[in-house]
Amino acid sequence: MITLIPLMKEMNNKNIFIWEHGLFDYLNPKNICSPIVELPKILNPYRDIGVRIFAKLLNTLPLTNVKSIPAFSMLEKSDLTWIHTIIENSSGNTVFSLAVISRLFWVQRTKAFVSNEITPWKLKLLRLFWVSPIVNKEPICPDPRDKTSGIYKTIELWKQNWWYNPGQYHNENNPNAHYEITWPQIYDQLDWDIQIFCAWLWTTGTMTGISKFLQEKDKNIVSLWVIRKPNNPIPWPRTKSLLSQISFNWNDFVNETIEIGTKESYVKSLEMIRYGLVVWPSSWFALAWILEFIKKKKKTLDMYRNSMWEINIVFICCDSPFPYIDEYFIYVDQKYFPEIENNELLLNKGDTQKLKVTKKESNYQLQSMELFNMIFYWNKEAIESKIEAWEEIEINKEWILYDIRTQEEFSHFHIPWSQNIQENDIVARVSYMKNKKIVVICRYWIKSLDVVNILRNQGIDAYSFLGWVTERSDNLLPRWKPSICFKK
Repeated sequence: MITLIPLMKEMNNKNIFIWEHGLFDYLNPKNICSPIVELPKILNPYRDIGVRIFAKLLNTLPLTNVKSIPAFSMLEKSDLTWIHTIIENSSGNTVFSLAVISRLFWVQRTKAFVSNEITPWKLKLLRLFWVSPIVNKEPICPDPRDKTSGIYKTIELWKQNWWYNPGQYHNENNPNAHYEITWPQIYDQLDWDIQIFCAWLWTTGTMTGISKFLQEKDKNIVSLWVIRKPNNPIPWPRTKSLLSQISFNWNDFVNETIEIGTKESYVKSLEMIRYGLVVWPSSWFALAWILEFIKKKKKTLDMYRNSMWEINIVFICCDSPFPYIDEYFIYVDQKYFPEIENNELLLNKGDTQKLKVTKKESNYQLQSMELFNMIFYWNKEAIESKIEAWEEIEINKEWILYDIRTQEEFSHFHIPWSQNIQENDIVARVSYMKNKKIVVICRYWIKSLDVVNILRNQGIDAYSFLGWVTERSDNLLPRWKPSICFKK
């Protein structure tokens, strides 16, 4: 007669999940230990001086993302007996993980408040997993107490009978899941020999839970935290201001933080992808901070070394790049990608034609610093010390700035003296542009470059900002934004 428990244990050791609860056991993060991989010298320039860097690949979990860990925990530790609908403020990994896992708890409906700026691809992803999106026009600089914010509306719907909001921003089972599962795994995998840990901040659950475990086990372990620069769009990591939405006491666990920008993260993540670590740019966020930290502390590294005279550093990889592939081709220069041969044979030539135009007309695209120095008379030192010090700036009157983003995007932030206008209306003003220098601004650079090409064909001296939003933030260039965004 076969005894059940030993057989189940043997199957689990072989990574086999069987019987009626096999799928449930497979999705339970307690039963899956994601791998840790050490970076080779090609990705770790400090390997020869005893710095070892390890990637914890949480993107290899069954649902391919770190959010599946707290999603399972939040549902498992809730009474879902009479619940028929899950409601969450999320546009990605958290809510689709909740949708999948909740079905194993017999909850069939999942709804999600998503920002009206959500990409069409992410909407398709949610619907693929049978999540019903509720599009919400998010306020500028959203606050969870704001009645128009998705977080507030989610909590209000939670009050309905038989609805449940797991609440990734306030549910203590979010950080507790990482306290109970993620860090014990890492600690065991590296035989308790860790000197530095690094990850980025989103709901802060990962860092709060892990750092709590660290402080209990070894207070000498250094925690490095990464946030993104303002107006540098990268899914997941938050800016400092957006951390106000979080109720966890993440500040209690901070050792050192750094801000990383969009372009650098996308470019550097290509290195990891092309050497087999198929992870999202947020992973490079953490690795970039590690490399910067080691560079900064190079003269005092001995204080971090273990008995083997090494420094073991681990960072979290939370997601794969596949849901966001299009964004690489928006934020990263085309020189980082191989050219397509015989692209004229493709049935849909739109993207390849766009690449040709971009490469051919790149001399009409100017970096933000270069363009600002041409357009404005300004005191750089004053701007760096006071980001809104517009009294220090004067505009060169021969320039006209047209911002072709949406009215809503324009209201969030813009360059004073710029005019918000639709791209078709710009072309109708050609006669007014004679003897003027025109700058066209858009969200990325693609639309503005198209408009510039049209204007130049009509003899107008026109230019486009190259990645102006992220470039502006990287160079501390000034902009106007509403006063609500400065409230604490």
